[in-house]
Amino acid sequence: MIVEDDQVLISLTGITKEFPGVKALEGVSLEIRKGEVLALVGENGAGKSTLIKILSGLYQKTSGEIRVNGKVVEIKDTKHAQELGISTIFQEPTLAPELTAVQNLYLGREIVMTGLRSMDEKTMYEETEKLYRKFFSTVEDLHVPVKELGALKNRVIEIAKAISFKASVVIMDEPTAQLADHEREVLFDFIRTLKEQGVSIIYVSHHLRELFLLADRMHVMRDGKNVATVNKSETNIDQLVSMMVGREVSNYIVKKEVPVGEEVLRVTDLNRQGILKNINFNLRKGEIVGIAGLAGSGRTETLRAVVGADPINSGNVEVGGKSCKIKSPKDAIKAGIGLLPENRKMHGALIDLSVSHNITMAAMDRIIANKLVLKKKKESHIAEDYVQRLGIKTPTIHQKVRFLSGGNQQKVILAKWLFTESKVLIFDEPTQGIDVGAKVEVYNLIAEFVQNGGGVLLVSSELPELMGLCDRIYVIHKGEFVKEFSREEATEENIMMYASGGHT
Repeated sequence: MIVEDDQVLISLTGITKEFPGVKALEGVSLEIRKGEVLALVGENGAGKSTLIKILSGLYQKTSGEIRVNGKVVEIKDTKHAQELGISTIFQEPTLAPELTAVQNLYLGREIVMTGLRSMDEKTMYEETEKLYRKFFSTVEDLHVPVKELGALKNRVIEIAKAISFKASVVIMDEPTAQLADHEREVLFDFIRTLKEQGVSIIYVSHHLRELFLLADRMHVMRDGKNVATVNKSETNIDQLVSMMVGREVSNYIVKKEVPVGEEVLRVTDLNRQGILKNINFNLRKGEIVGIAGLAGSGRTETLRAVVGADPINSGNVEVGGKSCKIKSPKDAIKAGIGLLPENRKMHGALIDLSVSHNITMAAMDRIIANKLVLKKKKESHIAEDYVQRLGIKTPTIHQKVRFLSGGNQQKVILAKWLFTESKVLIFDEPTQGIDVGAKVEVYNLIAEFVQNGGGVLLVSSELPELMGLCDRIYVIHKGEFVKEFSREEATEENIMMYASGGHT
């Protein structure tokens, strides 16, 4: 397909980026056209982040050519990128939480009144209001610190900040990572509005279904190289996954049939005032049981209550038929329950400790002699064993977890709970923020755990993931379980009807 030169905003030709001992990008070429959404697709390590950072001015390319509006440029730094019309919204929030939207938009580039040293707050407010009204009809949020606003409004403020630099290209890296399903839909509408206004979007997301809702074209990368650029209409999810990982990955979220055994977990009449109401469910050996619901419905709160991370007003937890008093995560570990939390960096791992320490820390008594002496050789042997068994990609067991990819961090946390010999593993958003290849590996590890007689309780915002993996799915709405579906009964329409309160 021939594209007119005046339709190409940015063209990259033969972009290579080398770090000491590593070639992160090799000969990458692509075009960004006016008013399009171009999805940048690939596994972790494919080179997406490096390419984004080169366009953003955070990295400088080793070789290759960048043209902006037909002119060859060297993007020197982030300020230069913004001057060229390129703004980036990174996955991690960049707003100053204590400041208002106006203060955030003009942070470091405040407008000063002519001939005076004081800031022109009136002009800054008016300019911010113009941008904000592109997305919302009311502007009262502009007066409050952004920390008091929800994740969606913070994302929109970041978008407004990006286009305040007169951006013609906005790069969005995992923009929906902190958003609920209904908020994602609102953000998608905002993105479509930007597109209609002639702004081009480079969109990066591990949620492949989002790409098919938004993107015009998809540029697939693998191992720092081009794989293909395809129109949305010319491909599907299975083909996209195959291009990303370099192999066929068909039915990659379908659970294998496993004989179901005796009950390993039963929760009865669990209550937490104002949060959870009469939660009842059970889990058996060989089962994967899901909990579906909208953000704020009580999914995570249910898991935290079960493991004693949050207090409860009443309720009973039985593990293996025995009633357990679980008042803290330590009690849950003793009972044989492990939780892989949603925020693995804050609650799941000690990211500044080594892989080996993270794997063994939940059962230190097994590697300590005389309650005082750490058996370092034993710890190393155990860590090496789990690294090999779970395929954890790390240069050494002494590497800090902080420097591993999201998928490998998740595997380290899983190894920790396997080492405790847990009977029940509870997963809260186990594949959030990890690529397709890593997802497949996590699914296989979950399957292996239940095949060996364990039981898994699973919370996920991805309904296809729940329906593909789970034997049964409970739906929670406003802190109460309102429906239980078998695998055969579960459809996205049925689940969403109950999750959104449509059953009432």
